[in-house]
Amino acid sequence: MNLFWTLYEIGVNFFQGFIMMYFPFKYLECKFSDNFFKNQGIIFSVLLAILISTMNQITIFEHFFALLYAVLIFIFSLLCLKGKMLNKIFSSIFPVLIVLVTSAMTSSVSSVLFNKHINDIFIQQNWQRFISVLITQLIIFYLTILSIKIFRNNKESSHQLSKNEWFLISTTLLLSIIIGAFFVLIAFDSISDKARLYIALGIISIVIINIVSFYLIIALGRKNLSMMENEKLRIKVAYNQQYVENADTEFHLIQKLRHDSKAMYQVLGDFLSRGEIEKANNYLRTLTEIADDRIIFVNTDNDIVNSIINAKLTMAKSFGINTTCLSVDNFDGIDDIDLCRLLSNMLDNAITATSNISSSDKKLSISISEEVGIYTFFVSNTINESVLKNNPNLHSTKNKNSYGYGTKIIYDIAKKYNGKCDFYEKDFLFCCSVIINTST
Repeated sequence: MNLFWTLYEIGVNFFQGFIMMYFPFKYLECKFSDNFFKNQGIIFSVLLAILISTMNQITIFEHFFALLYAVLIFIFSLLCLKGKMLNKIFSSIFPVLIVLVTSAMTSSVSSVLFNKHINDIFIQQNWQRFISVLITQLIIFYLTILSIKIFRNNKESSHQLSKNEWFLISTTLLLSIIIGAFFVLIAFDSISDKARLYIALGIISIVIINIVSFYLIIALGRKNLSMMENEKLRIKVAYNQQYVENADTEFHLIQKLRHDSKAMYQVLGDFLSRGEIEKANNYLRTLTEIADDRIIFVNTDNDIVNSIINAKLTMAKSFGINTTCLSVDNFDGIDDIDLCRLLSNMLDNAITATSNISSSDKKLSISISEEVGIYTFFVSNTINESVLKNNPNLHSTKNKNSYGYGTKIIYDIAKKYNGKCDFYEKDFLFCCSVIINTST
């Protein structure tokens, strides 16, 4: 019997070590392999099982020591898994919460049902403990698999939570572990049936609170995703409308030029036939300015890119800025709303700065290139004095209370795609270079 209980306890500890490591493995992305064994999952599961066995020798119920389990899971997430830091913290606390609260709940309920002190449920080698432990593991398995399924089905929405939301939720989970531990510690000192009942009800209440928090995570994620999609749709509609208006203007301009071409050729013929070369040249320059008044600078496969660049560079020309543009056709892997915000802010900053300088040769250039999923967005504009020397933090010149919000957006988008952003000056040009990596 001693051998049976020893093997039973070891089996339970290894099961819990595995199930707690398996949750972050499925919730986050793997660094090395999609195979749990190849991604070092088994190694950390064994380490966690050893830690659980050690804690069982030290204390009957882990209570606050369970935080050590979360630390080991976090180390596994840090070394072997990819994802945001707050997601790693959450995935380290959540499985520990499932194990700890489930153990506390089933032990308390078993204590009430079997009319035994909770201490007996934890340490005595009898059929009541056997049933209690077995039911606990089945519930842990069910809740963990259910959680993985829900989070994977809602992976996109659950990852749209803000840092503050993740912090509040993680704090709620952590406090649940602490409160549950206090309930169990009180249960060890309580011998009355009424006290055991109240403790069981208290722990069940904690479980209900965490179920609500669990669904709150999904609901908040879906809400934030919906808001983001609505914002993306609004921007798409706005820029598509602008694109249509630009195209309509171009069409009418071409129609007008075609309609007037016959008369233009006749006027040119008259000037040339009379030998009035200078008048003919002036007339040709006038026609060129009319044709260039609304020019299509770029025509990629992305309507939003076309609309933004054509609209912004047309605006630049109205300020007397000479513009050039060179771009790739496809922008695979970059979200449309990020493209919109990136290009708008890069070009707005350049146009605002260039339009304010006094120069007869103002230039603005944009170049977008791509190589193996790595995109480089480069915008340069003329300056007549050092911007970085006079304004090193790139504060906004449009709003004294603004701290360069457009610049911050550019930095944030580069960071989102594991890229980088650089501002520098060269040959009286202010340059902004943004690298976006879509290959990871």
